[in-house]
Amino acid sequence: MHTNDPPVLYHALKQAMLLFFLCFLPIQSIAETWDQQLFVQQRLEQLHFGTGDKIGSEPIYAADLVWDLYQANQFRLLWTEQDTVDQLLAAIRGCVQEGLIPDDYHLQALGAVGKILELAPSFARQVEQDLLLSDALLLLGNHKSYGKVAPGKVKERLNLTIPASQAFLPDLYLDAIKSGTLGKMLENLSPDHQMYADLKLALEHYRKIASSGGWPSVPPGPILKAGMRDDRVLALRTRLIITGELSQLGPDPTFFDTELSIAITSFQTQHYLEADGVPGPTTMAAMNRSVAARISQIRVDLERTRWVLHDLPSTCLIVDIAGFLVKYYQNSKEAWSSKVIVGQPVHQTPIFRSAVTYLVLNPTWTIPADITKNETLAEIIKNRQYLTTQHLRVLSRDGDEIDPATIVWNQYQGKSFPYTLRQDPGEDNALGLIKFIFPNLHQVYLHDTPAKLLFDRTNRAFSHGCIRTQNPLELGKLLIRNDIGNPINSARFDQILASGKTTTVPLKQPLPIFLIYWTTSINNREVWFKPDLYNRDQEVRVALDGPPSRLVQTLQIPVSKGQILSPAEQTTPPLNRILIRKGVVHDS
Repeated sequence: MHTNDPPVLYHALKQAMLLFFLCFLPIQSIAETWDQQLFVQQRLEQLHFGTGDKIGSEPIYAADLVWDLYQANQFRLLWTEQDTVDQLLAAIRGCVQEGLIPDDYHLQALGAVGKILELAPSFARQVEQDLLLSDALLLLGNHKSYGKVAPGKVKERLNLTIPASQAFLPDLYLDAIKSGTLGKMLENLSPDHQMYADLKLALEHYRKIASSGGWPSVPPGPILKAGMRDDRVLALRTRLIITGELSQLGPDPTFFDTELSIAITSFQTQHYLEADGVPGPTTMAAMNRSVAARISQIRVDLERTRWVLHDLPSTCLIVDIAGFLVKYYQNSKEAWSSKVIVGQPVHQTPIFRSAVTYLVLNPTWTIPADITKNETLAEIIKNRQYLTTQHLRVLSRDGDEIDPATIVWNQYQGKSFPYTLRQDPGEDNALGLIKFIFPNLHQVYLHDTPAKLLFDRTNRAFSHGCIRTQNPLELGKLLIRNDIGNPINSARFDQILASGKTTTVPLKQPLPIFLIYWTTSINNREVWFKPDLYNRDQEVRVALDGPPSRLVQTLQIPVSKGQILSPAEQTTPPLNRILIRKGVVHDS
């Protein structure tokens, strides 16, 4: 057979062409891919390890997390499918429904970069768009999960930091991008809780009121009362119709009738005011607060819910400080609630999370040193029988009882007292018959109280910071009954109380407790606004409307600048690329 035989030549040519396409072109494609990966990696190094933390004028907030995300994808571009991009942009625009700000997530910048790419496409600009999309995704995901306001930005959140166990999982985001399920994934990151859903509906409702012009202010003047006729009554009726307390103006709009008084009472109840049906100065101030202010109040509480609802246990206690309530949730449903008394504005009940570890029946009360110095000593000096009537004992630092007659009380007025004052157990004890202990640095706990009449008040901020509970014995029995394996039953509980003996009852399973400050709540689909008892809303609102804080995820030792990693190196990092993992935190 001759080598110049046409079929043989054809076959050889065909094999040569096949080798060309199988070998030469893939090598060229791999080289181009590696060049692109190198470019992406170098751009990330500039953001992560260098001094440049911006793309153009746009800050990058999650450079650490973005690095991890692209490293998990071998530094390839992520946003190659327009549908996935559209899902992210829709989520960014939709975050306004949760009280967040779309422009925090590069919305305007992404629009501008997209237009530039249409006019003058280039790989460098494509990388910038890709990185902006990724930063927007990770920042939005973090904010939806844990809140925007960094713990260092507001005092209120200092004790509600993101759990150290939280870890950034690049695969969660990477899988959503590659599978085209990004929108659903982001939706699932928001708190899955009825309170969050209710607050979103409230925000939507009040924004609709705002878009319709809000409500008019009721002009100042003498206090309006039932039976009066006044032009301001018409303004009062109009105001209450807009927010639903009143259904119509009525046949005589300027006359203050019983129907209007009932509507005002409803308004007062929904704003935690004394419900007397009379629009006094405090009620008028609440009515004349603008719809924009109420929208801000709802947004602030949506943010506060993101701080705690991401890992809220199904069974827990929640103390609603501004609402003067404690609620016990079992299997994510409210099983019990009670009125509480919280700290005065000068003795604010702190915000934190802990767990109830034990109860004390028939507790003694050791009076704190500052209360002894500032209050109790003056009472003793004024009335030497005060110790007897209040069942107080004087103890040395070693715990030995001291005869009060041996103390020159006047010399300690307004000064530090070198002894301890302890109140005996009993119904007159300041802690009542039971207290609930949960470890914290603030020396705060739940307890009973002999001063029951104060629970009839609407504003119940009377304590030095601890939480006085209206029905604590109910709560104690409930916790014991649901504490699997606890040897104390209801009958034994009552026997201990009757004995008058101070007894500690440990819980087999510590019960999580959250002391939370919310100034908005939803009751029977009605929005209730609480007074900002400790004036905390403004600080949160300013931080919520300000620029985001940067997110810090990992400490990384970089590879040499410009060194592209082979697939094997990307899969198994050498020692000089080991990542030191940390939880995601806000860099405040």
